[in-house]
Amino acid sequence: MSDLCITIKSIRTIKGVMEVRIFSCETHINHALDMFVAEQKTFPMLEELKEEEKLSTVCSYCENSALYIVANEN
Repeated sequence: MSDLCITIKSIRTIKGVMEVRIFSCETHINHALDMFVAEQKTFPMLEELKEEEKLSTVCSYCENSALYIVANEN
C-alpha cells in the first residue's frame, strides 16, 4: 500500500468556482501539474512566484522553498 500524501496549499470557493492552488519546488513541479490535471480534469495555470513570495512559501510536497504556483485560470 502506498503512503502517498497529497497536500494542496489552498482551496477556496469564489463565486461558486473552487480555486485550487498548489505550491511547488523545482523537484515536484511535474507531480503538481499531474495531480492538478488528474483531480480537476482541466489544465492549470503555471506561474513563477515573485521573489518576495519565495521567501515565505514552502512546497506543498516537501519543506523546500516553493518556486511555482499551479492554480486554476484567473
